[in-house]
Amino acid sequence: MLRNQQSKFSGFHAIEAALKDGFVQKVYYDEQRQDSRIEKLLTIAKSKGVCISIADKKKLDNIAGGIRHQGVVAVGKSIGLKGGCLNFVKLLDESLILIVDGIEDPSNLGGCLRNAAAAGADAVVTARNQGCGLTPTALRVSQGGGTSLPVFEESNWGPFLRGLKEQGIWLVGLDEEADEDIYSADLSVPVAMIVGSEGSGLGRLTRLHCDRGVCLPAVESFKSLNVSMAAGIALFEVRRQRAIS
Repeated sequence: MLRNQQSKFSGFHAIEAALKDGFVQKVYYDEQRQDSRIEKLLTIAKSKGVCISIADKKKLDNIAGGIRHQGVVAVGKSIGLKGGCLNFVKLLDESLILIVDGIEDPSNLGGCLRNAAAAGADAVVTARNQGCGLTPTALRVSQGGGTSLPVFEESNWGPFLRGLKEQGIWLVGLDEEADEDIYSADLSVPVAMIVGSEGSGLGRLTRLHCDRGVCLPAVESFKSLNVSMAAGIALFEVRRQRAIS
């Protein structure tokens, strides 16, 4: 999922969350920006012992890679764990995992991370070298979701999915063509909710390993939802069912 050794954060919400979660190593800011928001962020950075450096707009633009940065950019530890999700879920009592299968748009991935964090998911998993990866845009859109919960990337996709099933986790694929709607499915069990790419949906191998497919019951004339929105609805439905079970 991660293609770089360092992560880059832009935007106040994303940087503040990354600072609090211990991912930031250096903050660059435009000294012409003098307001309460930058003062608050720099205070947090200083309290964490993070290096702070002044940079002009050209340098900030270069570090941010073209992403809107509001006069402040941070760099830090690479986010994402190279495998290890199967060992991680062994420690959980009632798993709720979000698996993203080949999402290409960083904004959609960021939205998925944000929704997963808000819904109380235990982790997010993606396939290594597929999809967009944790770009600065994805981290910015995640509003801290990318640093507040574990993000795993798995290379041996088939064995990984089988390993989840062997641990008693149901693989539930979101599929607009599925016969069963999500509100009819029992999601009070340990669940890995899987969303596919924007264009082709769930991959063939992923679909083969799903225990069930569920759809969101949209109106017949407009069945397609943004993938991050669909993921959020599905995750909160799991949370709702568990609250009443």
